[in-house]
Amino acid sequence: MHTNSINYSNLETLSTSDYRLANDGADITGWPVQNEAGAVIGKVNDLLFDPANNAIRYIIVELDLALLNEEKMVLIPIGVADLADDSKTIIVPDFHLDQYAAMPRYIMDEVSYEMEDEIRRVIGSPAALRMEDEIVEIDRENFYRHHHFDRGNLVRETQSRL
Repeated sequence: MHTNSINYSNLETLSTSDYRLANDGADITGWPVQNEAGAVIGKVNDLLFDPANNAIRYIIVELDLALLNEEKMVLIPIGVADLADDSKTIIVPDFHLDQYAAMPRYIMDEVSYEMEDEIRRVIGSPAALRMEDEIVEIDRENFYRHHHFDRGNLVRETQSRL
């Protein structure tokens, strides 16, 4: 008999853990989130980190109610976010409204591998800013080596300004 089981990630929220950001990372909780065109899409609710690798993986974004006409929190991979040039604002790509609508709703302690795969599918290629039609089987061991999780830009920029 085959049973469907959900495999949850080991990610933890920053606010409910003992994890502390190192000197090279600012706590961006509460900062506004805008797209590259300057439209406010929400605010940073929290961060999700990977305790096994001591790395932030996602920004938990509370979407602006006017964006989708519903309250929704989503996960944005840390590597697609940047810091605005002149303010404490997080900048994300100009995702289409359909992409925000298709992103899985974030529920605390319920981040599964399937949810992470769906986020990657919805975000797709940053160059194309479209949903990918199909993802070849994802190697869980190397999942976070994807460019969506390269936090270098955000860390370097927050370190130099704060």
